Amino acid sequence: MIVRFFDLEDQSNPLNGIAIDDDKQLIELLDGFHSRDPFFAELRGDNGYELSIGIGRVGCAQYSHGEGDPPYLVALADTPYAGKDYDGFLTGGTLTPVPRRFIMPFEKIKQIALHFRNTGARSPEVLWEEI
Repeated sequence: MIVRFFDLEDQSNPLNGIAIDDDKQLIELLDGFHSRDPFFAELRGDNGYELSIGIGRVGCAQYSHGEGDPPYLVALADTPYAGKDYDGFLTGGTLTPVPRRFIMPFEKIKQIALHFRNTGARSPEVLWEEI
């Protein structure tokens, strides 16, 4: 499935709207953001669903319908994040905190993103909580 990338922190990002149709392309894109402050991005699928992801040393993921209709499902971490280096993710210049039970290693976020790119569905590798 083709997904499009949107940077929710930097509207001027030249990658906004880029079509991603390959796993390697998606991983390279996500890995390219590790030098930035943590921020939110969206992957919008051509099936009408989107995956919002927090990108940083750690991350988070929310799966929802692109029209904004509920349910909004957030991926649960195996264990609540206990690190001291997490404050939240930037969106439009605003730091948005996310409860630690939703914070997980960024490698897991990449797996969730790959599953979404391949299927348009939420990953069965994590539990999801409706918010």
